[in-house]
Amino acid sequence: MGEIMNTTEFEMDCDKAIEYIKENVQIYDVLELSYNRVFTPGEVLNIDTSEYNGKSGLKVVIHVSEDTFTSTVEVDLEEVKEELIEVIHIPQNKDEKIVIIIDKCDI
Repeated sequence: MGEIMNTTEFEMDCDKAIEYIKENVQIYDVLELSYNRVFTPGEVLNIDTSEYNGKSGLKVVIHVSEDTFTSTVEVDLEEVKEELIEVIHIPQNKDEKIVIIIDKCDI
């Protein structure tokens, strides 16, 4: 039988979701991003919170876990935050799943 995960669901705006990722997601956690008709599930390989052009940034490198192909993508979450729909975070070595539903994004 598969493991049972404790699931916690939050509803927040895109800026709070970006802050959650910066503060809680670690390398090797699983992150599933749904944005602008794109679904990107996979293991986090790197998190970059550097400043770009005077603005705070958040880029994650994800090793995409798909049956048909294996790839690594970099997603600039500051660039796509207005298009974020849902973020699922599964911390490494924990039996928990955090689901974040994006309710709005004030631009």
